[in-house]
Amino acid sequence: MERRSFLQKLLLAAAGLGLSPGWLTRQARRYGQALAATSRKLALLIGINRYPGEGSPLQGCVTDVELQRELLLYRFGFEPAGILALTDGAATPSAVQAAFAEHLGGPSQAAEKIVVVQFSGYGQWRAGSAPDQWQPALLLSGSESSAAMELERFFQLVQNLGTAQVTTILDCGFTHIPPALRGNLQLRSRPPVPPAASKVLDPGQPSSAEGQQVWHPRPKGLLIAATTPQDLAAEAAWPGFHAGVLTYLLTQYLWETTPPARLLVAFNQVVSRRELGLFSCQHPTLEGKEIARRVPPYFLTPSQTAASGVIQEVRGSRAQVWLGGIPAAALCGLQPGTLLAPFVADPAAPATPLLIRSRSGLLAQVQAVGGEDQFPPVGTLVREQLRALSSSLKLLVGLEDSLGRVERVDLTNAIAGYSWMETANPRERQVDCLLGRITPEMAAAFQGDALPKPLEVGSYSLFWPGRELLLNSCGPAGEAATTAVQRLASRLAHLLAAKRLRTTLNAAISPLGVVGELSTRGKTPSWAARPPQGASAPAELGMPRFLRGDPLYLTLRNEGEQDLFGYLLMVDSSGQLQLLAPVPQDNLALPLRLEAKGSLTIPPPPEMAVREPRSVLNPDLLTCHAQGLTELLFVASTRPLSASLEALKAMARQQGVTRSPMLLSKPLEWTQILFEELTYRAEEGAPDLRWLDPAQSVTLSLTYLLV
Repeated sequence: MERRSFLQKLLLAAAGLGLSPGWLTRQARRYGQALAATSRKLALLIGINRYPGEGSPLQGCVTDVELQRELLLYRFGFEPAGILALTDGAATPSAVQAAFAEHLGGPSQAAEKIVVVQFSGYGQWRAGSAPDQWQPALLLSGSESSAAMELERFFQLVQNLGTAQVTTILDCGFTHIPPALRGNLQLRSRPPVPPAASKVLDPGQPSSAEGQQVWHPRPKGLLIAATTPQDLAAEAAWPGFHAGVLTYLLTQYLWETTPPARLLVAFNQVVSRRELGLFSCQHPTLEGKEIARRVPPYFLTPSQTAASGVIQEVRGSRAQVWLGGIPAAALCGLQPGTLLAPFVADPAAPATPLLIRSRSGLLAQVQAVGGEDQFPPVGTLVREQLRALSSSLKLLVGLEDSLGRVERVDLTNAIAGYSWMETANPRERQVDCLLGRITPEMAAAFQGDALPKPLEVGSYSLFWPGRELLLNSCGPAGEAATTAVQRLASRLAHLLAAKRLRTTLNAAISPLGVVGELSTRGKTPSWAARPPQGASAPAELGMPRFLRGDPLYLTLRNEGEQDLFGYLLMVDSSGQLQLLAPVPQDNLALPLRLEAKGSLTIPPPPEMAVREPRSVLNPDLLTCHAQGLTELLFVASTRPLSASLEALKAMARQQGVTRSPMLLSKPLEWTQILFEELTYRAEEGAPDLRWLDPAQSVTLSLTYLLV
């Protein structure tokens, strides 16, 4: 009997016998403790959105608990009774300490237990016992004066557990630098609290405490933190939900990808994601690297293959599916009409596909194809079979808070004049960029960056969703709102073209088996998309960093049985989309061809250039643009892609381009042609609905920083 069913029956029995609710609570606690005591896998998940007196609550911490719970249940084999969730008002200091003692601290086979502990909420620097000493603290539920638990105390609770197989996850920050709300992001930290008798610190100058801040020795096992103690951590608006940046990227990766044998490789994949690169102030950390080199995530190897989600509930002719394994970049374009394939115990038995009828965030309502009411049991994993995408996906532009009411109206009206974009509230929806004015504070903050010219205060500019400046988008001071939108329309079109291409990202589920590796000359690969089993982590974790102008090579390997035809594209630090291969100097005669079981390197290494002089490309092809975040997109199909190739030829002739890289002068038109070649018309639904078959096309992304 499941725990929920047992408690429901217990409630009915208690009501029928006239017993008090207190009796029920005590019996339920004893039942949960009895089950947990026999479980080898235990988890304590803490998520706090609502704090007493907090005017602008967090929105993603309880979602973090859901993300982690579903992952542990269905990918890592935890029992429901082994997972204790404390959310909002239930996450008091006394409840947390009791959970460590009663839920995690059972004596049965203590040394063999595997434990996961997660905290999502606010962190804060608080005055320590010694003068000018600061201690990091986790803010729990309760009055502000008593709800803070020093991190040292929290780590001690972990240290007292009888097992060393513990993974502690902290999705919070400690350092606070206003503003707390930054476009799509909200900081998970509060201003520091000084001693009562001392001068109140200016929260805008957290560096006044820097140098005295102490990161206490980590607890036993592994510690995964959203950021360093001195940097920022945030939660974000994702497509239809809010969640911590670290928690969502980590759980999504562990759902969709068969995890490598070592946690260190998985962690490096997560912290190299583009979504983290767009918020450069957050730097996730992993403590216990030597252990992480040897053990899989959570000290467990998932028993089943990678998945897009799981069947959560069945009700009559409909079922509910959790889509925790679909990447955010693809999720924003995922439409009703998507087909999911359930995993069945017998591979020879036919599995009825499930059709998504509606979706809210990560929850999808599905129906069995053919109108059958028979569904696989709850807990059955599912994988994308055909992804339904809209060919008319729009760009969402958020307006900066610093803008006045009148200019917000003017900008909204100007943007509405373009059918392919619209404004959206970044607090409620995931936007693709922000439009605002350069404030004096921004100009001062970006003064040290490598900019072609100083920023003009009061000018309109574009920003990434976390308020990072989008390079070379700043206009003249005094520019009218309508004029600014007209000036930026071409740049916004590039952002939308890249967004539409990212909705086809599917390297983890595609059977076509393409692997991409970045390396410098004479060195082992520093980063790989879709790393193979047994891969080792690079010496330096995090987003790969390369010097501008240095030779850099991308090796693409086709591990499948079919030849692939495709394009290598770059989204540079200004957000513009450029073609890297095939190259105009070859007259764009053929698309890039990746032969079955073959590989190719771009740009070709010097020894290959001697044999194929026409294919000579500058060794700095991947590093010749401006400093900042850079993304490579490799898009390939089993079909030759002739229509998009002809469009590229016409574009090159019109621009007079003879060498790579080639800036796409008509990004929306060309990506629309390519999109239609990669997909085919869905059998039902809106006229712009198209199906992407992972068995026929594959898209992978690699991101790095140029410095």
